[in-house]
Amino acid sequence: MSALHGFPVDLPRNPESIDFGALVVARAWKYNGLPHWVVPGFYLGKDVHGHWLFQPAGSLVARPGAAHLAQTNALCLIPHAGSWIGTLYADPAEDFDVYIDLSHAIGWRPLQHGGWEVNSVDLDLDVIRSRSRGTFLDDEDEFEEHGRSMDYPEELKNEIRAASEKLLDAVQRDEAPFNHSHRQGWLDKADQLHNL
Repeated sequence: MSALHGFPVDLPRNPESIDFGALVVARAWKYNGLPHWVVPGFYLGKDVHGHWLFQPAGSLVARPGAAHLAQTNALCLIPHAGSWIGTLYADPAEDFDVYIDLSHAIGWRPLQHGGWEVNSVDLDLDVIRSRSRGTFLDDEDEFEEHGRSMDYPEELKNEIRAASEKLLDAVQRDEAPFNHSHRQGWLDKADQLHNL
């Protein structure tokens, strides 16, 4: 753990071999070391874009002071490289289609009694594709405010701004892995979890 902030640092960006269906807990932090969202899921596999998790409807999604059960199935993509984590929703009744959290210090570690945990530091900015509002960059004001109050390094702020612009363009162009045709193969694979 970082003595400065309290979140895990220097974790490997990619995990060792993970079995299909293994529990993976996605654990986000804020830059000041406070815990943020925790979402459990199940490992589906990897491709050129990264590692894919299935987060089923009914999963407990929690952070200090707030919790709810996920209303719909989702896929979570942890990329091999880059400053983001993506959630892609499976149900057309869900307003969010793509929700990308700009993130820092993404890293994996095994849980003590089986399964894995992937940690990240949420840096506020989000690239969102909404069925009702289109594609947009969200929480720019929070990014600026936390940049000052939590003392984000200038280099990190520049990295996150640049990453957000590239991601916004990729989602607007409906490029893989954010398009429906790419995610459908992983949703089909998630159906195999019932056979475990």
